[in-house]
Amino acid sequence: MDFSEKLYIWLVSALAQEVPESVVAFSFNLFELESADAKYGIELVGADEFDPNDSDWACREAWVASPRSISIPNAFANGGWDERLRHAKRLLSKILGESSAPATKLKEAKAVAIGFVDGDLELIWQR
Repeated sequence: MDFSEKLYIWLVSALAQEVPESVVAFSFNLFELESADAKYGIELVGADEFDPNDSDWACREAWVASPRSISIPNAFANGGWDERLRHAKRLLSKILGESSAPATKLKEAKAVAIGFVDGDLELIWQR
């Protein structure tokens, strides 16, 4: 199974869980791992506030996916963190453009963003 399938299956499972009504935005956060098979992981959190001018909105976690994260296999993208971020953003943008359960659930929020845990966020969808 390639990473795009693994990501989609994880999203279907995670977003099938109850998401509190207080969640107004979602953030996909990439982070470093210490593994031979994967140098990075991605998590999904829901925040109870959203400010497109202040990335700290994503720190207001009101919900987290379960499981919280999945690893991004090294084979997914060559290069460094910026390449992984670019490819993950492309995959998530594709999912958001489809008619699917994960896209519908994510689009109930005001926005969906992606970035590194301690870095800037990039909006990939906003109502």
